Amino acid sequence: MNRNRKLLSLFALALAIMSCNLPATQGGKTPEVGNQDQTPTSSIPIGQIDATTTPTGTQITAPVITNTVAPSATPCSPTVVANSAVNVRAGPATVYDTVGGLNQGGSARVSGKSADGTWWYIDTPGGHGWVSGSVVTASCIPASLAVVAAPPTPLSPSGTCKDGYVYRLIRNSDKICVSPASKAQADADNAAASSRKLTSLYGADACATGYVWREAFSGDHVCVTPAVHNQALADNAAASSRWTSGAYGAHTCLSGFVWREATSGDDVCVAPDVHNQALADNAAASSRTAISVAGADACISGYVWRAAFSGDHVCVTPEVKNQVAADNTAAPSHTWP
Repeated sequence: MNRNRKLLSLFALALAIMSCNLPATQGGKTPEVGNQDQTPTSSIPIGQIDATTTPTGTQITAPVITNTVAPSATPCSPTVVANSAVNVRAGPATVYDTVGGLNQGGSARVSGKSADGTWWYIDTPGGHGWVSGSVVTASCIPASLAVVAAPPTPLSPSGTCKDGYVYRLIRNSDKICVSPASKAQADADNAAASSRKLTSLYGADACATGYVWREAFSGDHVCVTPAVHNQALADNAAASSRWTSGAYGAHTCLSGFVWREATSGDDVCVAPDVHNQALADNAAASSRTAISVAGADACISGYVWRAAFSGDHVCVTPEVKNQVAADNTAAPSHTWP
């Protein structure tokens, strides 16, 4: 009896052990064979899984999660770079004083712009200033860049030229304000000055206006009227026809003619009045040179002294001389008081 009880007890224990090894059921049903290839999932949070061991003891490598962050763009600052050495001014115009400058290639941060957008308001070591957009290269300028009001326009210094006029500067002290055309004419006349002087063309023997060299012989620079010059050439051409052999040798003059004697040895035979004219012209020679009449600055024919100021002996046309006189008269109306 006792032996049977022991057998029953062992049999019950065996059944209990076998029941523990049966597969679990889902909803009271045994899983289908096809579902056994699915990888079992774990209810353990990822953060609690060991980096090298799974709950079943299989070695794995934990995934490395990399957070990819897009690189931030470099901020673009409104900037100007000088194309050459440029002035920085107190306002957006050249009438304002210069307060600094930028060397070629120098840069500055832009804080604003003028109302018409042609000047930039920039940061400078001493504060702020303005630079013309025509002499710099700007970059990164936003459409929303602030418009900065210009400071009051400074009054022009006394004696400076009004808009549309410039200093004539025939000489450094010539501060007559004239049109750019008048200044250009003055510069051109100054450049041509030496070529319009009689002494530059003919030397110290140049004749004053109205006279020419007599040229009765080579090197005859006695200044005479054009009529006397022509008479001398005609007498030279007729010389041989007026000579005869006689008391004064082979060049004795025919009756009615005498030697001209414009210089020693001048035995061209001429009428007595021509002889007398030659002597008179010789006596007056020094008073008829350009230097004696107008000095070394005497002008060639067709030109007169400009006379823009006392001692201005640049030779110009009469029209230019008149324009210069008109510019001198109008100067006060072209100049800031």
